[in-house]
Amino acid sequence: MENYSVLPAPYTVGPEAYKDIPRFCSVYGRTAVVIGGETAISKAKDKLNAAVEGSDLKITDYIVYGKECTRAAAGRSEELSSVREADMIFAVGGGKAVDTCKIIALDLGKPLFTFPTIVSNCAASSALSIVYNDDGSFAEFLHLEGGAKHVFIDTAICAAAPKEYLWAGIGDTYAKYYEVSISAKGEKLPHYLALGVNMSRMCWETLCEHGEQALKDNIAGTASYDFEQAALAIIITTGYVSMLVAKEHNMDYNGGVAHAFFYGLCNLPRFDENHLHGVVVGFGVLVLLTIDGRDDEVRKLIEFNKKVGLPVKLSDIEVTVEDVAKCAEAMTKDEDLEHYPYKVTADMIVEAARKLDY
Repeated sequence: MENYSVLPAPYTVGPEAYKDIPRFCSVYGRTAVVIGGETAISKAKDKLNAAVEGSDLKITDYIVYGKECTRAAAGRSEELSSVREADMIFAVGGGKAVDTCKIIALDLGKPLFTFPTIVSNCAASSALSIVYNDDGSFAEFLHLEGGAKHVFIDTAICAAAPKEYLWAGIGDTYAKYYEVSISAKGEKLPHYLALGVNMSRMCWETLCEHGEQALKDNIAGTASYDFEQAALAIIITTGYVSMLVAKEHNMDYNGGVAHAFFYGLCNLPRFDENHLHGVVVGFGVLVLLTIDGRDDEVRKLIEFNKKVGLPVKLSDIEVTVEDVAKCAEAMTKDEDLEHYPYKVTADMIVEAARKLDY
C-alpha cells in the first residue's frame, strides 16, 4: 500500500478569534496580504487590523478578488506586487473567495490562512478548490495536498451575515453524512477512511441538535453556543471529512445522489441561478434515502427540514417530476456516483421524485 498523508487545518473559533492571528501566523513570516470579497473585507478589516496591531505582523494590502473563483481571477491577484511580496495569504469571505485564494497560494507557494465570514460551506478547511470558467460554468475540481495552515472563525462576524447562508449550509452539511456513509457501505476501510466515515455522523447529529436554534440566533445576530456548534459542523467537520474520505485525491467517497441530483437539475434553464446549492442538495438527501429504501429516515429528515425551513417536497424546489425525468440520465452520469454500492438508474431517481411529489 502506498504512503499517504492527511493534513486537517487547526482552527480558532469565537467572537474574538482574530486575536490568535499573531500566535499562529508569525512563524510563517512578517507580512500578509488580505484577499477576499468586498463585503467580507469590509466586515473583517477593523478586527484584522486590531489583531496585528502591536505585533510583528503587518497587513500590507487588502484586495478584492472578483466575483467567481476562476483561474483568471487568481491570475490577476498573482500579478500584484503586494501579493507576490507577502509572506502569507489571508483569505477572507465565502467559498469562492477562499477557493480563489487556494489557487493563488498554490501557484505562488505561500502559506494560506482562512477567515470565513459566512457559515455556508467547508471551503475554509477543505483541501479542494471548485474552479469555474469565466462565463460562470463549472471548470474543475482542484485537489490540494492539505488545507489552510489555520482557520479563524469569528462567530460575531458570521452571526451578522444573512441567515440564507447558514440555511443552505445546513442542507449541504448533513448531506455529507448520508452520502459518505452510503458510498462506503459494506466496505472494509483503512484507518483514515474509517475515521472520515465515522466523523461524518457529526455532520448530521450536530445540526440535528443545534441547527434550529442556530438559525434563530443567526436571525438575531447572536453568536451563541448553538450558532458556534452549527458553524463548526459546517465549516470544520465537513472539511475534515472531505479530506479524510477523498481517496487518492478523487471524489470517490465524498459524493452521492444528493449532489448528483443538484448538478443534474442545473441542466434546467437558470436553475442554479435561482436556487441555493445547499438547499437543493438537502432535498437531494430525501431522494437518496428514498432510493435506498430508508423510509423511516426519510420521515425523520422531513420533520427536521420542516423545523429549519428546508424543502420537504418536490414543489419546494420549484421543479416537477417531468423536470427530473429530463435531467435524470445526466444525474446518473455525474462523477458523484462513480463510487456507489449499487448502480443508480434514471428510473430510480424519477420514481423517488414521484414519491416526494405530494
